[in-house]
Amino acid sequence: MGQDNRVVLFSEHIELTRFADGEVRPYIPQDIAKKQVVLQYPLYPDPSEKLIELLFVVDALRRKHPQKITAVIPYLPYVRQSRIHREGESLSVEVIAHLLSTSGIDSMITFDVHNQSALSFFSIPVVHLSVIPFIASQVHAGKQTIAVSPDEGSVERAKIAADTLHVPLVVMEKGRPLDKGDAINRMELHEEVVGKTAIIVDDIISTGGTIARAATLLRKAGAKKVIVFAVHAVFAGDAKGLLEKADIDRVIVTDTIPRAASDLPKGTEIVSIKSLLEQALH
Repeated sequence: MGQDNRVVLFSEHIELTRFADGEVRPYIPQDIAKKQVVLQYPLYPDPSEKLIELLFVVDALRRKHPQKITAVIPYLPYVRQSRIHREGESLSVEVIAHLLSTSGIDSMITFDVHNQSALSFFSIPVVHLSVIPFIASQVHAGKQTIAVSPDEGSVERAKIAADTLHVPLVVMEKGRPLDKGDAINRMELHEEVVGKTAIIVDDIISTGGTIARAATLLRKAGAKKVIVFAVHAVFAGDAKGLLEKADIDRVIVTDTIPRAASDLPKGTEIVSIKSLLEQALH
C-alpha cells in the first residue's frame, strides 16, 4: 500500500451529527478520491451503536470514490457468539460478518478474535493479527514459569505464549450455564503449580470473573506469583474492582480498546498495538 496514495482516518476524524432522536449522520471532510483509505474505527464501547455508525461512515466514504477501504477494527465484537447453543438463539457473528462484508469495506484488519473460526463468515479478506507474542516479550520467564489457559477456549492463545516464552502450558477447566453468558459455575485445576509463576493468558477481560477466579485457584494451589496477559480490556461492570481485590501481581493489556488508566485496575500495564498495525499496513 503506497504511502503517497494512502489516507489514514481515525474515528475522531469523522464528523458525526446526531439528530434529536439519536439518529447519526456522518460527514467526511477529507479528500479521499482515488485514495487507499485506512479507517481505524473501534467498536467499543456500545458495540451495537458503534457498528451502525461504522456502516454509515463506510457508505459516506464510498460516495467520495476512494480506490479501496481497509477497515481496522482492533476489537471485533460478537465473535463470542459463533455457535448456537440453544434453539431460538442468533448466530450473531454471521450477521456482523455479513453486514461488514457487504458495507463497502474491501478488507479488514483485526486482533486476537475470540474464535478464529468466526472469520470464515466474512466474504472479504481479513488479516488476523495476534498481540500475544508481543505481550509475552514484556515478561522475563524463569525456570518456574508456566502459561495458564483459564479455559479450553483460550488454549491456542496460551500455547502461543508458552511457545514464545519456552515454558510449559497448563489448562484449567471451566463451565458456564447456557442461559448466562458471563456466569461461571465451575473452574478446576489439575496440575501442580506450587512455587510457580503462573501467567494467565486470555483474549478478553470482560467482567473479570474468569481471571479473578483463576488467580484465586492458582494461589490456593501454591502459585508463587500470578501475572495476567489479556489483549482486549473490555472491563464491563465491576471488573476493575474485582481484579483490584484479586491476588494478582501484574495485569498487562493492550490498547485495542482505548482506555484511560483510571478505567483500569491500579498498576495495569498497557502495550500499544501501533507497531504491529504499521507492519500489517506496509
